[in-house]
Amino acid sequence: MSLRRERGEYHELENRLSKQRIQIFYAIVIISLLVIIGRLWYFQIAKGEYYAHLSEGNRMRQIRTSPSRGIIYDRHGNPLIRSRHAFTVSLVPGGIPQNSQAVMELLGEILQMSDEELKEAIERGRGHPYESVRLVRDVDPKTVIAIEENRFLLPGVFIEVEPVREYLCGNLASHFLGYLGLISAQELNQLSDQGYRSSDLIGKSGLERLYEKELRGEPGFQVVEVDALSRPVQISGQVDPIPGSNLITTIDSELQLAAQNAMQEHLATIRQNYPEATSGAIVVIDPRTGELLAVVSEPGFDPSLFLNAKERNNYIRQLNNSSDLPLFNRVVQGQYGPGSVIKPFIAVAMLEEGVITPDTVFNATGTSKYGVRDWVIPLGLAPFGEITLTDALAVSSNHFFAEHGAQVGIDRLSVWLRNFGFGQPTGLEIAPAESAGLVPDREWKRERFSDRPSSERVWYPTDTEQISIGQGFLTTTPLQLAVAYCAIANRGIAYKPTLIRQIVGPSGEIKLENSPEVLIELDASKENLEAVIEGMQAVITHPRGTARNSFGDFPIKIAGKTGSYEIPNQPNHGLFAGFAPADDPEIVVVVIVEHGGGGGSAAAPIARKVFDAYFGLGKND
Repeated sequence: MSLRRERGEYHELENRLSKQRIQIFYAIVIISLLVIIGRLWYFQIAKGEYYAHLSEGNRMRQIRTSPSRGIIYDRHGNPLIRSRHAFTVSLVPGGIPQNSQAVMELLGEILQMSDEELKEAIERGRGHPYESVRLVRDVDPKTVIAIEENRFLLPGVFIEVEPVREYLCGNLASHFLGYLGLISAQELNQLSDQGYRSSDLIGKSGLERLYEKELRGEPGFQVVEVDALSRPVQISGQVDPIPGSNLITTIDSELQLAAQNAMQEHLATIRQNYPEATSGAIVVIDPRTGELLAVVSEPGFDPSLFLNAKERNNYIRQLNNSSDLPLFNRVVQGQYGPGSVIKPFIAVAMLEEGVITPDTVFNATGTSKYGVRDWVIPLGLAPFGEITLTDALAVSSNHFFAEHGAQVGIDRLSVWLRNFGFGQPTGLEIAPAESAGLVPDREWKRERFSDRPSSERVWYPTDTEQISIGQGFLTTTPLQLAVAYCAIANRGIAYKPTLIRQIVGPSGEIKLENSPEVLIELDASKENLEAVIEGMQAVITHPRGTARNSFGDFPIKIAGKTGSYEIPNQPNHGLFAGFAPADDPEIVVVVIVEHGGGGGSAAAPIARKVFDAYFGLGKND
């Protein structure tokens, strides 16, 4: 009985425990259901609108679309720089998985980019994780196919079509047309409110930089649906970009090419005797308007190589390491001693100040009071003897100009040189900006040598003699020389130089039309200017004229002047400046060849080819 009772009590206890377990289980199930229902209510009702927007945000993207950059034309309507559509490999930083090493390795292999380059690109887009960052522009079809074939292994990477810059004439006028480059952190900080992003290209020099706002246009955007790999699959809406405005320049592309070829060919020739002759500058300007027809800074560069991410850094390093300074714009930034090409302006000062007349006869014995010598003396040739102003310009007599320039004095000479525009920018629309050059005077010397003994701060007559022959402290840019020669060519007036004829909007509306703007208006008599021009023509026609070898057979009247600037322990810089036709000038040409020897042999032959090209004359004409 006792055993039976114990067994009954055991079964009763077991039944009670089973019921308790079932009750606990049901309680857990009920509580879990209540928690699930509560969370569903929270997500779907209390926070439903918030998470709906979040889901939509993960599915929808607003993508910027780039405008087509404006076209840059030459004066005849020939395109020099334009935009064309091409494939670009882009990346959405927010679409890259946390463990992205496999993605980076595959992408780097396809694009031939290092891990560092890819990481740098991703980092540039961190501020806008769901906007595309351009990795490589203008990729070939092979790269496009490789990206598409591996699309599921490359989340966040996609191909887009966008405008890319195309430089149709290579390095033609590259310093003036300019180039594009990746926007810098400083530029981005200044321009981010204008819609720029870290992978954008922006004008870095020349017209591309100066007219960035006009050329760029206005970006648009697309609202697109993306897949799980952050790749666009469908456009839901869009605002089209507005193309940039077009620039009509003053450049004559055929004349520009002829000038560049003339410089390069002649440099190659004279390097046989002057190995350092690797650089120079040419300015061709219409004196009637101030329009620049050709501008050469040699050596130049290829602006298209700044667009290619693979080549850009190496190319920039190569340019910066070159001793020839190919990025340096010699036309507007180079500051050169003018040598004897300054003499026509000194002649105007001497005539206007009454120191000489056109008929004054001077006995050029070969050496001035303070030691300036005519070029014939070191060669052991006879002095020029009795000469007039016309003769002095023709044979480039240093003695004549040193003696009479010293009589004018630096106080008046400096005024006349500034009246011709020396020592100040011309106002050309260019970036980087022009150098001012230097017109020295007494005050300048006192300040410049303020740390020297008082005897070295005084302006001496010998300083004036040096200025009068284009040596010493006086410096000028090739563009300043060209504008000053325009003032003589026009018999007293020069116009502000310009590279722009028109700016035309994308719909064809004229936004800007340039007209000649007077820059220099000389208070000088026409008779004195004509006397100087007569002497400049004698540079060509005189039996001992310094440019006779290059222009003696030229069928059109030219007024010109050669010059050489002495460099200690190095070959001279050679210069030529002139205009034609002498009686009714259409063009002014200035040529400078660094370390090429005398102007008659280094610069005048180049100028001859430029005049030939402008007037349509062949070598045998």
